[in-house]
Amino acid sequence: MSRCATVLRLLLSALIVSRVLGFQRAVPARGPAYPACRSATVLRIASGIRAAGPEKPGGGDPDAPPDAKSLGYLLGAAALWGTYPTCVKLLYASGPAIDPTIVVLARFLIMAGIALTALAATRRDGDRAGETSMMTSSRPMPWDDQLERRVPSSIYVAALELGLLGGLGTLCQTVSLSQISALTAAVLYSTVNVFTPAAAAVAGATPSERNVGARTWGGCLLALFASAWALIPDTAGASLALPPAPFFGGAEGVMLLSALFYAATKVRLSSHLKVHGADELATGRLVAQAGCAAAGLGLADETSAVHELLPTNVGGLGETLSQVTEEFGAWTAAIQPAQLALILASAVLSGVAATWFQSKGQERGSAPKAQVWFALTPLFSAFWAYLILGDAISYHQLSGAGILLFAIFYSNLEDTPSIEKLDV
Repeated sequence: MSRCATVLRLLLSALIVSRVLGFQRAVPARGPAYPACRSATVLRIASGIRAAGPEKPGGGDPDAPPDAKSLGYLLGAAALWGTYPTCVKLLYASGPAIDPTIVVLARFLIMAGIALTALAATRRDGDRAGETSMMTSSRPMPWDDQLERRVPSSIYVAALELGLLGGLGTLCQTVSLSQISALTAAVLYSTVNVFTPAAAAVAGATPSERNVGARTWGGCLLALFASAWALIPDTAGASLALPPAPFFGGAEGVMLLSALFYAATKVRLSSHLKVHGADELATGRLVAQAGCAAAGLGLADETSAVHELLPTNVGGLGETLSQVTEEFGAWTAAIQPAQLALILASAVLSGVAATWFQSKGQERGSAPKAQVWFALTPLFSAFWAYLILGDAISYHQLSGAGILLFAIFYSNLEDTPSIEKLDV
């Protein structure tokens, strides 16, 4: 029977739920005006993006420790991402097994539906309050200028880039997890703690973004060690069994590629947030991810829909749309309501909400600084598993948490600048 029917049902559920879950957004507070000398310094340091088009105020020093508000968003994103493993475990324990690719596509479609509805609702509130959307206020620029500053003036292009990077990261992660153990995958994915500062040093939009301080590098390296250490089982003689090198052509290499895509997403997000709004970027990114996933799975015919709808003379089943719809009801009848609720919960918590928290948290800081806080995600996963599933917290997880806290403290000490600070 057709598995694509589940996607239709879940998307319909998302549209209903999104009407109930409409996020209320306060009018964004504008940061205090900078003194003239400070403004000139920021203009000269960040000339790569400021010279060409609208930039949001209050960007601040990208290598400075996050303020209290940004810190709350970063911790919120890490905590929400940490709910995903628990949701997945509950999903497969609550009923018959569901194809993971269908779950991924369904989550992306639900996330896009909820985000679009929430953004439309907040935009209506903003219009009534006299706000101007950044989606309509940005003026077009010559492509040469956009390439020079490394940030497109069109928010649609920016969202498409983030959606492609995030979608490729999810695709690589899904493919790799189907071929290697979860423990090996988790260890390999922890390399995102090093890939993020490396990607920032290469692909940052401004000199200040590309200048990753020594303490930030040290904090990310410590986070990599802490993440790997926390994954070691407590059993006597246990160790992390990594595959022998070279392994970059197999599923292990695909997981490393996934970590690289996710690191690039965080770096490019910080760059785009200097010009575009966090709400619009988060929504556009989710819509682009859903489109990429739908296109990719459609080309691979993961839902079997193409095979069923194609005429028999070209190798299909020649079914009508009404027949596929009838099969939809029969196939989804086996899915428990609890499973549908868990898919919706994972789409809202680790999907829409976490993406929005990430965008808000990275508005005022660099991706490497944010990554040190995002490294807490595995520890939040262990906490949710302990709280909801009753899983025990191991010695390695506790000691890994201590190392991570030290990494955060170390990385947030003031860095010795490696570029000249301009005094005007």
